[in-house]
Amino acid sequence: MPGSSSPSGCKPSDIGPEFIERIEDELSRRLGQRVSLVLGCGIVAVRASRGFPAGVSTVVMSLGLLLCRRQPAEWADAFEQKISRVCARVQDVEHLFAEIQKSPTPEKTGAIVLEHLEDYDDEFFEALAEVITREKANLQLKRVHNFEALREYVRMVRRRAKAGETSDMWRELAQGAAHDRDLAS
Repeated sequence: MPGSSSPSGCKPSDIGPEFIERIEDELSRRLGQRVSLVLGCGIVAVRASRGFPAGVSTVVMSLGLLLCRRQPAEWADAFEQKISRVCARVQDVEHLFAEIQKSPTPEKTGAIVLEHLEDYDDEFFEALAEVITREKANLQLKRVHNFEALREYVRMVRRRAKAGETSDMWRELAQGAAHDRDLAS
């Protein structure tokens, strides 16, 4: 809210076009390509003219995380770190997807997802959204569908894990594998 102070005394009203331009210039210099910043309702987005590594097009940060930084270089530091993390997470998403594609059974797929349970934080989902956006832009609709299904499945797994149901999910996978073995014999 304009005019209100953050705990450190910085005010959103101090963020004018000149300040944004200085951040854009600093970040553009560091990344070797032109970037633009857009302030939204409580967020700041940065977009690169050619995209970031790993196919990432846009990175978003909470304005609240940036307000304590007074210098454009400090904002550029924060964005540079966030870009690096999101790009690494895109690689994590793609690695998980590749593992799942090689999975011989639904139970093995479930086990792969559960083995990576600690990885499913907000940045993982941000990276997954980037992958989906990239695949849509490339008209890879089957991959879009698969990544969207992965997102829903991982959300469900994360929700159940937060509810303390991790051991239940492992047991369900074991029961499914036993059922499949019974059907095969």
